Amino acid sequence: YPNPFNPVTTIQFDIPAGTQHAVFLQIYDVSGRMVESLVNEKLKPGQHEIHWNASGHSSGLYFLKMEIGHYIKTQKMILLK
Repeated sequence: YPNPFNPVTTIQFDIPAGTQHAVFLQIYDVSGRMVESLVNEKLKPGQHEIHWNASGHSSGLYFLKMEIGHYIKTQKMILLK
């Protein structure tokens, strides 16, 4: 949140107890090109919060992809400048 955002957004997510996999949190543009990797590590279970400063990117639609083991979630984000 917020969505749309300018230029910083907050990404909140929970890691379930007993998770043994690394967490991957990546941002993609509309062409499918990864523009930034926010998380690429094993995190402790619980609630986490990451801030993405997109001031170096152009306005438009971006996709946030979260991957933990076999669990994959994608969310749309809109950057307005």
